[in-house]
Amino acid sequence: ATLTRHRLCRVFSDTIPDSVKALVAAGLEVDWEVTIQHEGRVASTLAALRGVGVTHLLVGSEPGVSLHAELSAAFVGGAALSLPREALELRRNKYLQSEAIRSAGCDAVHQRLAHTHDDVEAFIHTIEASAAKRFKAVVKPVEGAGSDGVTICNSAAEVRLAFGKLEGTKNILGLDNYAVLCQEYLEGDEWVVDTVSRAGEHKVVALWKYDKRDYHGSPVVYHGMRLHNVE
Repeated sequence: ATLTRHRLCRVFSDTIPDSVKALVAAGLEVDWEVTIQHEGRVASTLAALRGVGVTHLLVGSEPGVSLHAELSAAFVGGAALSLPREALELRRNKYLQSEAIRSAGCDAVHQRLAHTHDDVEAFIHTIEASAAKRFKAVVKPVEGAGSDGVTICNSAAEVRLAFGKLEGTKNILGLDNYAVLCQEYLEGDEWVVDTVSRAGEHKVVALWKYDKRDYHGSPVVYHGMRLHNVE
C-alpha cells in the first residue's frame, strides 16, 4: 500500500491545563509543523490555521471538543461542516445530550440540572417519590469527562454532599462546574458507540462494552473495555 504523508499542526484550547499538554508517552511524539495556542478568538485561530495551509480539522482529545466544534462551524473548505449553535453545545453538555435523546422519542434518563440547593432538593423528592425499591442516584459535572467528579449516591444526604463538593469548582478539563447534573441510576451494562459523520452520512466505526466497578471505595473505576463487532 502507498502511504500518504500529511503535515500536521496542533491547536491547544484556552481551557486545557498545562499539565495535560505534556501528557505524551515516550516514543509517541509527533513532529508538528506548528503549534497554535487558542486565546479565545475563533477568528484569530482560524486565520493562523489558514496561514499554514490547514484544510481539515480533527479533534484530538476531550479538552478540545468545544473548540473543535466552533472551528469546524466557522471553517470554510476542507471536510468541515457548518453546525448550528445548539449542535455545538451538544458536543459537551451531558444534560442536553440526554434531552436530545428524549426529544427524538427514545427512552432517556430522569435528570435535573442543579444550579442551586433547591434544584437538588427537587431532584431528591422526585427520586424518593418514584417506584424504585431503593434510593440510588448519580451526581456529576455537566461538562465533565470520563469518571471525573462522578459520585454514585445511595441516599439523599449523599446527593447533597456530592453537589456541595462540585459546586463552584473546576473539572478535569479546566472548565467551571457552573451546574451539577443529577440523574437517576440506571442498572445494566454500559455501551459506547463510536461514529463518524460527514455531509449528513453517519458511520458506526466501533462498539464498546465498558466494565466499571467499585475499587477500594471508588464506585466507577474502569476495569476494562471490550471491542465488539459492529456488523
